[in-house]
Parts: sequence; C-alpha cells; structure tokens
Amino acid sequence: MTDIQSDGDAVTISHDHSIIACIQNSIFSPERPWLLCTILIILALALNLIYLGRPGIWFDEAFSVELARQPLPLLWRTIFGTEPNMELYYLLLHFWLRATSLLGIAPVEWVVRLPSAICAALSTGVVFLLARRYLGTIGAALGALLYATNYLQLIYAQQTRAYALQLLLICLSWWALLVAVQSESLEKRWWLLYILTAALSIYTHLFSIFILFAQFVALAGLFVVSSAWRSRLRQHTGIFIASLVAIAILSIPMFLVSLQGSKTGWLFIPRLQELLSLFTIISGSNPRYLLIVGLCILVGLLVLAINIVARFIGRPEERKQLFWKVLQDNDQLQKFVPFAWILLCWFLLPIIISYIVSQGSLRLFSTRYLVVVVPPFCLLTILGIIVWRWRLVQAIIICALIGSALLVVPHYYQNAQVEEWNSAIHWVLDRYQPGDGLVCYDNTTTQGCQIATEYYLHAYPNGAHFTADAPGAFSWDKFSTAQPQNDPTLALQPAALSTFASKHPRIFMITGRIANQKDATRVKETQRWLDQHYHFTDQIITKTVTVRLYTTHTP
Repeated sequence: MTDIQSDGDAVTISHDHSIIACIQNSIFSPERPWLLCTILIILALALNLIYLGRPGIWFDEAFSVELARQPLPLLWRTIFGTEPNMELYYLLLHFWLRATSLLGIAPVEWVVRLPSAICAALSTGVVFLLARRYLGTIGAALGALLYATNYLQLIYAQQTRAYALQLLLICLSWWALLVAVQSESLEKRWWLLYILTAALSIYTHLFSIFILFAQFVALAGLFVVSSAWRSRLRQHTGIFIASLVAIAILSIPMFLVSLQGSKTGWLFIPRLQELLSLFTIISGSNPRYLLIVGLCILVGLLVLAINIVARFIGRPEERKQLFWKVLQDNDQLQKFVPFAWILLCWFLLPIIISYIVSQGSLRLFSTRYLVVVVPPFCLLTILGIIVWRWRLVQAIIICALIGSALLVVPHYYQNAQVEEWNSAIHWVLDRYQPGDGLVCYDNTTTQGCQIATEYYLHAYPNGAHFTADAPGAFSWDKFSTAQPQNDPTLALQPAALSTFASKHPRIFMITGRIANQKDATRVKETQRWLDQHYHFTDQIITKTVTVRLYTTHTP
C-alpha cells in the first residue's frame, strides 16, 4: 500500500532524518489529522480573501444585503412569505450586519462577503476529514486542495449568497452520516449532527433535498451489494430512518412556505448544451484541467469496475493477472469501491434529477444550484491517483492535477466581476447635492435597479437616497405582503417624471439590467424626452448601468 491510500500512509522516519522530513511526517501523520486540516482551512481562507472586496457587488448580492438589513420583523415576514429560499442565510447575514454595524464597520464589499469566505474555507476542512476515512491522509488533502482551488467553488466563496453555507452544511451532513453508520455502537452525537446539518442545509437552500435523496440511495445501494456494509447498516437502519423522518418534520415550515414563495421561471429548460456548460464552468473554462480531471475520474472508475468484475471470475491467482504490476492489487482496490459509489451518488443524482425535473414547469438545473456537486467531483478525481501502485506515476498525475488547478485560480480572479454597479453609483455619490432626486429603472425584483443602487448608497453613505416620491420606486414593505408594488414603468412615463422633476433641482436618471429590447427602446425614448425638456449635464455608462444627470431649473 502506498502513501496515498490509507490512514497508515505516513512515512516512517528515523532519528537522523532531516528537519524537513520530520515536518512532513508531523503534518501527514494519521494520528494528527487536525494539523493538516487547519493548514488546508487557512490556505482555503487565504484564497477566498484575495481580492475579496475588489469586484463590485452585483444584483443578487445586493438583494441579499438589502433584504438582510431590513428590521427583523420585516425580514422574518419576507423569508416566510415571498422569499422562502435561503432563509437561514438571510437570518445569519442580518445578525452579521448588525454586529458589524455596532462595531462601526460599514457593509462594504469585503465585509458582506466575509461570512461566505469563512464558510467555504471551513467546508474545505470538512472535505478533508470526510475523505480521509477512505482515501487516506494525503489523498484527502489533495482532494481538499482541488476543492479549495475549484473555479465554481471560488465563485460562491466570494459572493454574498447562501451557497458557501449550504456547501459547509452538506459536507458536514455527509461526514456525520458516514461516521455514524460505520460506528461500532450507536453514536447519538453523530446522528444528532447529521439531523441538524441536513435540516439546516434545506433551510439554507431547498436544492439540498436532492442531496438528502442521494444519501438515501448511496446507503441503500451499499446495503444491497456489500455484505460488509450490510451488516453494519443493519445496526443503524432504524435510527437512519428515524433521522430522515426527523429531518422531514423539521423542514415542514420550509416546505409549506416554498409552495407559495418565489419560483424559478427565470431559468430556461436545460438542453445538452447547458449540461456541457456545467462542466465548462466547474473547470474554469480550462480544457487542460477538464481533460486531466476527466481522465483521472474515468480511469479510476474503470479500474474499480474491472476490479468488481474480477471478483466474480476465476481463482484468486487468475484474478491478479487481470491487473498490471503498476496497478494496486485486487483486494486493495476493493476498499475504495464503497466510497466511489457514495461519491457517484452525490455527484450524479443532483445533476440527473434536476435536469429531468427542469424539462417541466419547475426549473432547477442551474450551475449555481449544482455547486453542491463540486466536492464529489474533486474527490472522484483522486481515484485516478490511488489506483496506481507506482509512486512515480502517482507523482506525475499529482503534478499535472495541481498545476492545472492552480492555473485556473488566477483566471477566476480576472473574471470575478459579474456586474459593474460600483463605478456608476460612486459617480452619483460624488455629484449628489441635497435636494437632488434619484430615479431608477427597471425596479422589478428580477432586475432590481434600485436594490443594487441602494446597496452602494448604504455602504458608502453621504446623504444620497431615494425619496418617497420617486416614480416606480421599490418598497421592501410591499414586497413582503400582498400589496402591489409601484408600477416600475412609471420611471419612464413623462407625466410622472415631470411631476418628480418639479420638486427637485436636479435628477439622476439611472437605468440598469434592462430585461429586453422592447424595454431598451422605451428607455431610449424616455432619454430623448428628458433631453428635450431638461438640461442634460453629464453621464456615465458602464456595461451594466447608465446614469444621466439633468438640471430641471427648479428654484
């Protein structure tokens, strides 16, 4: 057995070995996994903190912050009403913003993203602890490193959204479940941790239900085909079923509100192209990385599949002849089969189910939802290393994997900017004068011009704000109830603009996230009307938003 396959993979060193060898033995010692786990968490956190505040906040992030900063009664009414998904995350973000506010820290970009960065770093440590039971210390460390540097994982490690928290809870639930079912006795603490993390992951994002289903299928499959796992699972069948029932009961409030909350009609029916795009984004649009990882996964699974077939043919001596001397022997490979099955369930089932379901009216196939398959994707890659007996082959594959993974990281930082609101709104803040009026279009909750603008007005306050008479203004109070919002198109209607302009000496006309060409044409027509009736002073145009400043000559 080589140094990448089991908890006994630490290199034994003598007293006359170098200090470097001693340090290596200390870090990778199976008796001290927490040291390596801590190192991986720190490394992941460092990757997550790099340029954390440089990309501007985009609409989805602004929505999270602006909703979370509402008074707790209004927030509670909203998340258990019109916006049920990500309930737990919004509540945690609310208290995070309150705490930072009490410390006098403004909710600037890096502040609102910091909780996600921390959750993502912690999930790297959990991935390591989860995989170490099956892939060994070094194999688990490599898998965790691939996870920490993964392009799709980095996206949500640096965004003010719920996906990093969801990943942490999902990884914890898998870890707790697998430790619990493999315990010799009934370990109630692990079952309680499993129930808690699984239920909370559903409150963090409803897509976590598919992970719960994958866990059930994974254990059911092992119960059917593996005698070793069957004997162990028999001891825990009752508590496992009871745990699933407890999770379902705890999730009832979430299920009830989700029936009448916001839907996913903004997603398209997925086709084969969207399926391919998922792997393109996971690989950071790096064909070399995708090729190396894909080959590792395919080779690992192929060798394990041959191993399974080999166990049913011939005598032991004949079975060994099926494997080259460069591959691990039959018995050694058999140890990795159960974990490979678990990872396949975790990886494939959410993709397949969401793809099939999304062919109907309920759309769930999205790369942001499927970030939950990144951990098994990275750990499956390690199978392409552990099947080899020769350390030289393993070293070559490891160098290729780590090298290609590290090349993806700078590509992420270069493309982390999603929408460019910051420069345009800072332009407004620099020119705002008391009495000026702000008008925003489109203010529907799917476009959210005012929501994104208000984030910057609150993060960098200088008195600029939306007044109550702004045409088509958005209201969080109305959003949480059945009251109709102001008509967003009022921001483009000459009569409403004329009334608004009569009360303000200058107006900023802000347009962003225009939904379609028809709306874009209406915006152009409104700009022409404003040019004809008021004095155009200045403007700024970015890829996302346009701001035009007019003097109305109102005394």
